[in-house]
Amino acid sequence: MPAGARASLPVKILFVMRHPAAVRSLGSVLRTLDARGHRVHLAFGGIKPEAHKVLQRLADECRGLTFGGLPGRRSTGWDRRTVGWSTLARRLRVDSDYLRYLEPSYADAPALRARAAGNAHPLIRRAARAARLGRPGTVRALRGTLEAVEHCLEPPPHVARFLTDFEPDVVLVTHLARDSVQADYVRAAKRLGLHSAYPVFSWDNLTNKGLVHEVPELVLVWNEIQADEAVELQGIPREQVRVAGAWSYDHWFEWTPSRSREDFCSEVGLRADRPIVLYVCSSGFVARDEVSFVRRWLAALRAHGGALAEAGVIVRPHPRNASQWARVSLDDPQATVWPQLGEEPLEVESRQNYFDSIHHAAAVVGINTSAQIESAIVGRPVHTVLADEFHDTQQGTLHFQYLKADEFGHLHVGRTMEEHLDQLDESLRGRVDDGRNERFLRTFVRPFGLDVAATPLYVEAIEELAARPAPKPDRGPAAGPLIRRALTPLAGLAGRRAAARRKPSIGRDDELRAAVRRLKREQSQVVAGPWRGSETAELLYWIPFLRWVQTATYGLRDRLVIVSRAGSASWYEGLGAQHVSAEEAASIPGAVVLQPQLIDGRRAELAAGRPSEQFQRRRLEFARLAAPEPRAGLELPEEFVATRLEPELRTALTAHGPVVSLDGLDRPAQAAVLARARGFVGTYGVEAILAVLSGVPAVALSTGAEPADELQLVASFLARPPFGRLRVIEAAESAPETAGRAAQLLEAPIEALAGV
Repeated sequence: MPAGARASLPVKILFVMRHPAAVRSLGSVLRTLDARGHRVHLAFGGIKPEAHKVLQRLADECRGLTFGGLPGRRSTGWDRRTVGWSTLARRLRVDSDYLRYLEPSYADAPALRARAAGNAHPLIRRAARAARLGRPGTVRALRGTLEAVEHCLEPPPHVARFLTDFEPDVVLVTHLARDSVQADYVRAAKRLGLHSAYPVFSWDNLTNKGLVHEVPELVLVWNEIQADEAVELQGIPREQVRVAGAWSYDHWFEWTPSRSREDFCSEVGLRADRPIVLYVCSSGFVARDEVSFVRRWLAALRAHGGALAEAGVIVRPHPRNASQWARVSLDDPQATVWPQLGEEPLEVESRQNYFDSIHHAAAVVGINTSAQIESAIVGRPVHTVLADEFHDTQQGTLHFQYLKADEFGHLHVGRTMEEHLDQLDESLRGRVDDGRNERFLRTFVRPFGLDVAATPLYVEAIEELAARPAPKPDRGPAAGPLIRRALTPLAGLAGRRAAARRKPSIGRDDELRAAVRRLKREQSQVVAGPWRGSETAELLYWIPFLRWVQTATYGLRDRLVIVSRAGSASWYEGLGAQHVSAEEAASIPGAVVLQPQLIDGRRAELAAGRPSEQFQRRRLEFARLAAPEPRAGLELPEEFVATRLEPELRTALTAHGPVVSLDGLDRPAQAAVLARARGFVGTYGVEAILAVLSGVPAVALSTGAEPADELQLVASFLARPPFGRLRVIEAAESAPETAGRAAQLLEAPIEALAGV
């Protein structure tokens, strides 16, 4: 096939992803592939509800796009031998990753080394210490030995079977470094003679995230710097590496602000006639305690005087390190934490919030975060200070050096706080652009020119890969059978230990599991409901289960028919393709009925789960309820507490501020009031759960009859943002005392009560 030739349409492409966060950066790629007629399937290890909405919207927009879950080991039955080999493969890969951080390239990266050491086997750590005392290259030789042994292992049977059944033209993996599962998919593709590619997902994946344990045919990188990383740090042949630019940032070059400066400042609570400094927070690995640093930085900024004395300051929490900011008030009228609980820029609104906060800023400050790249694209001066407390995770990482490199880096680097503030003050006063942002972007983000988007180059590279003749199946190293025979006892030991640790999943062989399997197997319509039990159980068990099963079963939303009571219909927003009455559902021919009794009888078991458990075992997915519009004529105070109390207690509570009673309102009206309340006080029941699911803190007066399973579930699944926090208290001897205690719990802002 001549160079540059493209595959005939359509190409069947399989993306293997750890989680759907990758979709945020792949939107332009996926839309372009779809526009060119290719068939694209996204397969994930798990899907969170907020990401599922983005995926479903993308699938609705792109006719050739589908998505679903990756097969687990249980797809072929839980086999101790298979588990043992997978465990052994992961152990060898993790230990190799650790040894990589002992090499000279990482001499100044103690935090990366310590993180890897925490995952390494004690025997390997001891062997590494001895190797470092020996001749130069001994550690590399030890690592090479582990890698050679690991390359002899076969991919798991369920992975090979999935690829065989799916028959993709190209297999793409997005998180190959430090991901044992994705290495298995690349190895299985090579064994089966399928094309494979690794588009490097982020700017630090080749330096910070471990080794690429199975090299695919094609590795797509952003720039020549990453190409060198692939060769020098990962040992990937240069002829298998192709520079395409940073497709993850293509959309940033096209965005425009969604609101005026005045409207934006009004929304975040800052003066529009003062310049704004945006502080972009870093991940938990980089800055575990960033609050203390920001407080000191803000105090120094105010003390510096000049333009910094009255500048507006927005602190934007990192979306995966936001919990530390939930209770924080900066005690400065011109400084705000926004959004208070962090925000993953997945939806249109959240993306616009992110873009607008950069656009309306005069300068951006951060420690070590990709937001510093995005700010350069928007054209803002980007600053950092070399903070001692973050030395190891800032200066001690390879990728941060690119942002501050003398040849092409764009950061204004303050070696001391005073130098940093002088530089920042100059930016606020209108520093003359010296071209550093453009120089950085031409080197790091768009190496073929600022007007040359990376997305078309990415798509063309995949098309050209698919146009090649199918690769010859790779049988693996010649010594593979012998090595595997020698490792069989170790794999057996790993399998026995895994079996000993294995906990039976909830209802693995019961009717519920059989019902879910049937949903995946059949293609007929599925009628769910109506739920006839308590409304609290409907909110806490039935609806979260439907959300989970819809997410976990590809294509179910288009086949799912929801039957609900009139008062609870709005709770099912985003679920199913149709909402019908029970009479209408009865007339649907050949439909599978998903019985609510399957869930009602397993409430205690489901409540015993934990949000951190493996996605496929949770069987419950929660999402914040949408706020319905208040009914006509209902006027609400600016700040109020919603109540469902006896008159004496309600009267006592009014001494602490405005109160709106929910008595006499139907469920939709109650939900509208609760969504706008500062908090809820009443007995435990559906109103309290509606408040929590609306992101509003609730104080429930105990009657002693609260279902233990419900309280357990709320405490584990709904104790973190974006949900409100439920507190159950005993009534005091007098109504004023009870009201005072409830009011005290609601005095803090909603964000603080949301808890962590």
